Parts: sequence; C-alpha cells; structure tokens
Amino acid sequence: MENCRVGHEDCTRTAVNLSLKISLGVCGVVLTILAVGNWILWDKLGSWELRRDHLLLDLWTMVGVAFAGYFVVRRLTRPLMELTELAAQLGAGQLERRIRSDESDEIGQLSRALDDMSRSLQSARGDLEEQVAIRTEELRKSQVQLLQAARMAAVGELAAGVAHEINNPAGIILMRAGQLVQSLTDATPEAAEDLDAIQRQVDKIQRIVTALLTFSRRAESAGEMTVLDVNQVVLRTAQLMDGLLRSRHVEIERSLAADLPPVRAEGARIEQVLLNLVNNAIDAMPEGGRITFGSACQGDRVAIYVADTGSGIDQEHLDRVFDPFYTTKDPGQGTGLGLTISFAIVEQHGGAIEASSDPGKGSRFTLLLPAVKNSHNGRIPEAPDVE
Repeated sequence: MENCRVGHEDCTRTAVNLSLKISLGVCGVVLTILAVGNWILWDKLGSWELRRDHLLLDLWTMVGVAFAGYFVVRRLTRPLMELTELAAQLGAGQLERRIRSDESDEIGQLSRALDDMSRSLQSARGDLEEQVAIRTEELRKSQVQLLQAARMAAVGELAAGVAHEINNPAGIILMRAGQLVQSLTDATPEAAEDLDAIQRQVDKIQRIVTALLTFSRRAESAGEMTVLDVNQVVLRTAQLMDGLLRSRHVEIERSLAADLPPVRAEGARIEQVLLNLVNNAIDAMPEGGRITFGSACQGDRVAIYVADTGSGIDQEHLDRVFDPFYTTKDPGQGTGLGLTISFAIVEQHGGAIEASSDPGKGSRFTLLLPAVKNSHNGRIPEAPDVE
C-alpha cells in the first residue's frame, strides 16, 4: 500500500512537472517571437504612442497565450492525472474507480483498457472471495465432523466397557426383584410398589446399557450394503410411524423429488436414523403439528430431510445435539445417544447429517448420502406414494 501511494505521488509530480514544462515552453516561444518582432519593428515605430500601444498589445498577447496555454495543458494533463490515480488505486486494491473516455486517441484507448482491466480484476476478486468463503465453510464442517468422529470413537470405547460392567449387576437386581415379587404374596402395598419401582428403574438402566452397546458397535455392519431408492426408505418409515403420528395429532407431509439417483446403503440402518429423527420431532410437538419428509439431489449427493413445526432448538444447544449423552429432554426421557448413533450410522455410509433450527418454528435434520454413479444411467424409477 505504501509503495502504491509513493508511486501515485511520483506520477502526480511528473504530470505537474510536465504541465509546467509545456507552459514555460509555450511562453518562451511566444516571448521569443515578441522580442524578435519588437526588435524589427521598434525603430519603424516613430512615435512613443505607437510604441506604447505595441507594448500593450504584446502584454495582452502574453496574457492571452498564458491563459490559452493553461487550458491546453490542463486538457492534456487531466487525463494523465486520472490515469495515474486509477493505476495507483488499482495497485492498492481499490477496483471501484472507473474512467469514462470517448476519445479515440492513445490516452482514450489507454483509459478504456485500464477500465476493462479494473472490471476484470473486480470480477475475479469477487469470484475468488466467494470460493474462499465456500472452502472455508467446507473446512469448518470437516473439522467439526473430525472432532465429532474422534469424540465418538473415544466415548464408544468407554461405553462398551461401562455397558458390560453395568449390565451384569443390573440383570441380577432385576432377576432378584422379580423373585421377590413372586415370593412375597402377602407383601404390603407399599412393599409391592417399591419392588415395582425397582424393576422399572432397572429396566431403564438396561435400556441405557442397550443404547451404549449399540453405540459402541456402530462401526459393525448390520447387513449388506445395497443400491437403494431413498424415497422408498422414506415412505416406508412414514408408513411405519403413521399410526403413532396420528395418535399424537401430527400431520405428515411428503416432498419427495422424482428421478433421484440411488444410494448404496443399508436400508434398515437408514430407516433407524429416520425413525430416531421422527421420534425426536414428535417429542418436540407435544400439542401436535406437522412433520415433512423430503428428498432432493444436491450435486453428487442425495439429501433426505425430516422437518417439524415444533419448538425448535436454540443455537447453544444446536451445536451440541450430536454430542454423546447430550439431551435437552426432561430427566428419564432420553439417553442423549439417539442423534449420536444416527450421526455414526450416516458417517459410516460416507455421508453427513446436518441440523438447522428456527427457535419457536421448528427444526430440520438433513441426511446427505453419496449418490451411486452409473447405476441404471444414474436414475431409478420414482417411488410410488403410500397412503
């Protein structure tokens, strides 16, 4: 920037010096002509009045020439000054300045060339800034996914060990509690209620242990990867949940794109992810609402999304919804592993899962799965609707 400023000052100083040189040169020529004329005509002018008038004429001639020289020099140097300013601004990265010149001379051509170059540079800079922003966002998402994957790998190892350690004593407690219920036929209502509470809590512990084991074994394939129509998986999930959704006064809306490319995945596991997302959406709409199942093609990936009209998720929670054991539900209503397991399943398929939310209006979870290339010409038939 400093070099550009110094260069601009040097160019301006050069233009001013050129203007002065031209002005002085013109005045010098005029003075020379007048001096020669006076020397020739002086003796021929006999009276003082004629000589005085001649001197006045010379003076006014010099003034007129000076003014004419000023305007001529100004006209010549102004385009040069503008060009030097434009060049300095281009060097400083200020690409908004424009010079409009209709002249057909060399200066006009140079002005238009610099103007075209400025437009090209501004367009290129805009494209570059856009690409940098896109790559930066992609890098940020990749870093988040890597951190999430590393966090889940560590928690998965811990979960496997903890689950096995907890499962055995929990099973013994549940078995002994059942034996006590059967043997104490004359137990008081309070004792029977206490035993029932023990069984319920141990059953809850076992469900948590089951979730932990599922999480720790997330990398194990539950079945064979096959080429799937994601619309079929979505419609099958909607059909499975139809009864529950109706009982909770939740409407179903479908927005499935036709002629989608297939994906290679385990249908049961993708269905497991969608079921988990639907259950979370139901919990977010205790008074009922609407769930939208959708699909679309995004570049070389197929997107599946589940959107609800629930309470939404605050930003402070949205950044952590995939963290293991993190939940905003009431105590006892969730383990905080559902979305974590879903994240791991989608990641195993080479995809990604994204969450977005508008607090008070609803949330949207999007699965992005790699599309299968060159399979049935890259397309499969549209999935039929399921009533």
